[in-house]
Amino acid sequence: MEKLTSIPLFPTVRIYQSTLTQGRFRPQASRRIVAPGMVTYDSGGSAAPEAPPPGFLARTLFNTGHKVIGLRYLWLALGSVLLGMLLSLLMRIHLLWPGVQIPFLSGFGSTPERYTALTMLHGSLMVFLVLTTAPQAGFGNYFLPLQIGAREMAFPLMNLFSFWATVASLAGMTAAFFVHPDAGFTLWSASVALFCLAALLTALNFTVTTLDLRAKGMTLPRMPLTVWAWFINAILSLLIFSILLAACAFLLSDRLLGSQFFSSLTFLSQQPPTLAHSTLLSLWQRLFWFFAQAEVYVAILPCFGIVSHLLSIFSRKPVWAERAAVLALGGVGLFGFCVWGQHMFSSGLNPWSPLVFSLLASSLGLPAFVLLLSWFGTLWNAKIQLNTAMLFALGFVSLFLAGDVSGLFLARNDFGAASISGDFVTGHFHLVMGVAATFAILGALFFWFPKMFARRLNESLGKLHFWLTFAGVYCVFMPMHWLGLMAHSRILGGDFPTAGPPGASLRAFVTVAAILTAAAQILFVLNFVWSLRRGEKTEDRNPWRAATLEWSVPSPPPIDNFGACDPVVYRGAYEFGASGATTAFAPQNVAPAPSERASQWKQPAEASAKES
Repeated sequence: MEKLTSIPLFPTVRIYQSTLTQGRFRPQASRRIVAPGMVTYDSGGSAAPEAPPPGFLARTLFNTGHKVIGLRYLWLALGSVLLGMLLSLLMRIHLLWPGVQIPFLSGFGSTPERYTALTMLHGSLMVFLVLTTAPQAGFGNYFLPLQIGAREMAFPLMNLFSFWATVASLAGMTAAFFVHPDAGFTLWSASVALFCLAALLTALNFTVTTLDLRAKGMTLPRMPLTVWAWFINAILSLLIFSILLAACAFLLSDRLLGSQFFSSLTFLSQQPPTLAHSTLLSLWQRLFWFFAQAEVYVAILPCFGIVSHLLSIFSRKPVWAERAAVLALGGVGLFGFCVWGQHMFSSGLNPWSPLVFSLLASSLGLPAFVLLLSWFGTLWNAKIQLNTAMLFALGFVSLFLAGDVSGLFLARNDFGAASISGDFVTGHFHLVMGVAATFAILGALFFWFPKMFARRLNESLGKLHFWLTFAGVYCVFMPMHWLGLMAHSRILGGDFPTAGPPGASLRAFVTVAAILTAAAQILFVLNFVWSLRRGEKTEDRNPWRAATLEWSVPSPPPIDNFGACDPVVYRGAYEFGASGATTAFAPQNVAPAPSERASQWKQPAEASAKES
């Protein structure tokens, strides 16, 4: 009978591991949750998923492979971000030179409704199809099964449906711009509802896959931080996308079926019209902000995991305070869901609610501070490899820190109410959610590109693209904070020169910087397209000397990921320079050497001796 040793791996969780017997680790068999359409094959390989049929439709439209679907999400996000950047340039040009005739938009008229539709399309593309899709559905679909030792996602058919539903939602959001505003809003609402359904199914798929399809030995403490971030983000997505889906269903029911969920005929019909209108608007705002405020953290949570992963690998050090970093990721998800009233200070809430939401919003600084400590602790006294992926990870840390400082101002209810539609919030929002998340996505792309395509992106072009983009985004969004402060001072009675609107020259500077920053993205497009076709081939399956499981398979990974035998995990994901290891890193799937096994026996014995 095997002897069980209790090892306290987390403060509140005790994991029981089997001891090493006859030089081999004997993992416990995991439970299998059986559901219709779920992958339930054994780890032995005999019941592994077969290769897709050779038919054209099975290889293209109906391919359920998680790697194929992950790549398609990334292609979708790439097209959406290019279109979204073009729309942002049009908005900046219109703000600075409102009389300029733009050829593509001149036929649509220059009414306020048309400009609002332009803003809505830009926000929808960037929030839904880029920031939500790329780090979670794109990289997550591709690498989550590989990093936990699974052959496929838990529900492949559901995964396929979610992708095509996302494509349909993208088509609907884009088509809504070209029709009459009233019909366009209805089409946009239906498209958002469809996207919410796809996101819900994707989140369910990620949750079940992480809980049930981990390889033998892949306990929760041994999971990479990327997997933790995808898992926590999936749980948060289940909560918030269900709320937005219900709100959109109610709204569509009012517009198409004549129901009265948001109608003053049945709601507050006996109250004065002004009171009924403001209360109904507040009801929709509450349902919307339940989603919208937490969506910021849905976009940023996977990026936290990716950046922690990259900093550890290119510092050649384990993640400093890894357990605390995992708890901080959970704290970001918890507090992020609870601050839905942060932007509703001026909408007639209970007088005490601003205090509550301000405290909750300020409490987000605690897990953010823990993550920053973990990142700086990892970098401290490390042999840093400054390649392009590492530069983008460091750029993320810089942008996130700058956004955190401005977020402290927005936690004040009086300042938030005064500048809720101003440039300060725009600059803060883009620094934290938009640009910082994009830096993490680009860092992940440079890091995982050799695994996905067996080629490497050009490092010289990548570094030039990084420095131009890094300088450009600070020139674009930091002046927006100053413009917001000027507007706030004007509301409070500050004195400004009467000749021209305040900050006109600063707005011109922001517009020119935005045009130059967008032009710098041509370097990335050229680098990406050239590397796909003629980039340097990587014969080494693990060029970065990483320890996680995806680097143990060929590049690109085969259809069944790990071949006939599933991997067995013996250690954590960030053991660089481990004692007894024969190389500078210890892969998760390599059995421990005798000296390392002796060390593993010695550490629990010393801990129990100290306790006694």
